Amino acid sequence: KDQEPEKKEDSTNNEETETEALNDVSKSEDLQSKEKTNDLEKIEVEEMVQEEEVDLDTVEERKLPKKEFQLPSPELLANPISVQGGISKDELVERANFLQQSLETFGVIGKVVNVSPGPVITLFEVEPAEGVRVNKFVALSDDLARVMEASRVRVIAPIPGKSSVGIEIPNRNPDMVYFKSVINSEKFAKSESKLTLAIGKSTNGEIATLDLAQMPHLLIAGTTGSGKSVCMNTILASILYQATPDEVKFVIVDPKKVEMAVYRSLAKYHLLKIEDIDEPIITTPENAVIALRAVEKEMGKRYDILADAGVRNIAEYNQKIVNEKDGKIMPFIIVLIDELADLMMLNAKEVEAPIARLTQLARAVGIHLVVATQRPSVDVITGVIKANFPSRIAFQVATKIDSRTIIDSPGAEKLIGKGDMLYLGYGSSEPNRLHNAYLSLDEIQAMMSHIEDQTEADDLVLESPRETMGAGGLVTENGDGGFDSLFDEAVKLVVMHQQGSISLIQRRLKVGYSRAARLIDEMEQAGIVGSFTGSKAREVLVDESYLDSLN
Repeated sequence: KDQEPEKKEDSTNNEETETEALNDVSKSEDLQSKEKTNDLEKIEVEEMVQEEEVDLDTVEERKLPKKEFQLPSPELLANPISVQGGISKDELVERANFLQQSLETFGVIGKVVNVSPGPVITLFEVEPAEGVRVNKFVALSDDLARVMEASRVRVIAPIPGKSSVGIEIPNRNPDMVYFKSVINSEKFAKSESKLTLAIGKSTNGEIATLDLAQMPHLLIAGTTGSGKSVCMNTILASILYQATPDEVKFVIVDPKKVEMAVYRSLAKYHLLKIEDIDEPIITTPENAVIALRAVEKEMGKRYDILADAGVRNIAEYNQKIVNEKDGKIMPFIIVLIDELADLMMLNAKEVEAPIARLTQLARAVGIHLVVATQRPSVDVITGVIKANFPSRIAFQVATKIDSRTIIDSPGAEKLIGKGDMLYLGYGSSEPNRLHNAYLSLDEIQAMMSHIEDQTEADDLVLESPRETMGAGGLVTENGDGGFDSLFDEAVKLVVMHQQGSISLIQRRLKVGYSRAARLIDEMEQAGIVGSFTGSKAREVLVDESYLDSLN
């Protein structure tokens, strides 16, 4: 409490110094603009978007649930630090003229008509001269990067809806996009959806928020260190900042075991509990398959509930519950998979099938998937998975082929890393370039400690899906988790004939091949028959005296 007035004084002093600096800059800009009126008349320079910040704690909608569960405060996050402080118009005009001259030296004649500065990159719009082909600009991207002394230059040829070509050049002193500035934006604070994601800023400095409920599933890919894990953290934090444990539940799959370990604190709050899984953050491929199947089973149950209630989706159902004050609302379920490639390598079919089914059907019942991978190859991002993820984010990748695998177009290989991304939205053919907000480990831990101080939420436990699982798990006829109901008869048959043959069981018990094969596998587990020996029948390890023990 003693420190609060000091913070206020510091903030007022900072505001005064900022306004003085802005006044000084504006005065100098006026003088420079008078001297170079000819240049300014030719080139239109846009202002970087500076959005007003609001204090998220003052929004009335957030005050309602504070009696039971208090949402995190933006004060837990680090304050944004401006490194760049804006680029002067004079400098932007100078770079635009230099770019125009550089294009002419390579034999491509064009005129810079607009400049859009941003926190990380600056977009120069070039109007090609008559007869100049657009693909010439694309071929010059590496040469322009050398001339402009930039790490990488991305060319948008042409800009959708315009007659000009876009050339995106990284700033010499890029700004860091902080999570707090996005959280405190009016777009995020006044969003009605509980699944609004505070992603970051666009190339011109405008706050960029996405709605996971509209996507309805998100695929993230990029090389190691390009910003995937930070993006997953911003997605989780965005939802934690506006949804209580009764409104949103998470299933987090982390095969690397360390990336999402900090979220174990959510075990008694936002994390779903699944029968047969004793870890809050799922780390093994076997448990991941069980979790996906459990969520798939929950999806079927939810559809039955919606059908009985006579509504079409989760929003209508929750509205009906609130109006009638009858029962609890149905929470959203968000499944986050941090590394899909690790799961696909071990058991591709068992992982791909539930993901495909969930992405096709689960939107209406409030189940959404966020999947990340660092290996964007066709054996990981298969055709089935890709077709069901209309919304995708590509971070920096190595080759054009990787970029095409993720977003169906090149461009991701020209990104500069550290949260620089291309977002391909649902219903869109052209990706948008965004800059992901940075969220540090200290900020996440501060959020977790705040949530741990709240009263524990009611658990939502999903049933075990083992009795409905396919080839990767146990399939039972009687549903009690034991051996098959025909197990004893099959054992008698095999022991009497001293032949562990699948075809023998098929003929005598009149069952299909898959069930007969499972019976033989169960006998192997029980030590009745030997291991697989190719096309020959398995060796029977017991004699007829074993049948007496069964009786």
